[in-house]
Amino acid sequence: MNVILTGSQKNNIGKTIISLKIAIELSRQGKKVLLMDLSSGKIKISEYLNMNEDIIYDIVDVIKKTCTLEQGIIEINENLSLLPCPRISGKINEINKESFINLLQIVEAYDYVIIDADKLTSVYLDFSKIDNAITINNNDFSSIKEINSDKTISSKAANFIVAINKYNNKKAKKGIMMKSNDIEKLTETTISAIIEENIKYSQLQYEKLFDADLQKTEINNIIKNLKMP
Repeated sequence: MNVILTGSQKNNIGKTIISLKIAIELSRQGKKVLLMDLSSGKIKISEYLNMNEDIIYDIVDVIKKTCTLEQGIIEINENLSLLPCPRISGKINEINKESFINLLQIVEAYDYVIIDADKLTSVYLDFSKIDNAITINNNDFSSIKEINSDKTISSKAANFIVAINKYNNKKAKKGIMMKSNDIEKLTETTISAIIEENIKYSQLQYEKLFDADLQKTEINNIIKNLKMP
């Protein structure tokens, strides 16, 4: 099992869509993938997938053994499943480090487990159990501090990946936002994917999420940089 964690210190950066696109692409490759939604963002994975009404149990119910793993999981297609985030506000706060570790132990049958978290600073995360920690940022000046911070936080993970979303090329050329090579230099990292700012990427509807051509190169570049356990 390969455990992938996505997080960001920025809101509305497109983290959940990127997590979804990675999961969809891996499932297309014949891998058995489980999406775990631990994000408190405005739009949940279940909403992107038009599955909000299908939720009976959620990830916290599985952790607390209110239901079995099989009862909590929603099947998206043959190779892709979702363990949804609670719809009840604050319920996600019941997760701690011990329950997080126990949860990873019961999903070992999957080839890939993709955890859509909030910030990589979430207290329940145990990075020694993470194969690939992905931080998602843009190219404003605060990205340097935030990427460096996430790099330190993720030091116990097997692999650290940087993806730049909503990259503003025009502002980078004018010097009012960061150029990609300067981000790499100042963070001592390699950027795996650069997705230029484009409204069609940030407002994807259900049908477009499964469009194999959208962000194909960028998403595959992230996948190529994943470290196997």
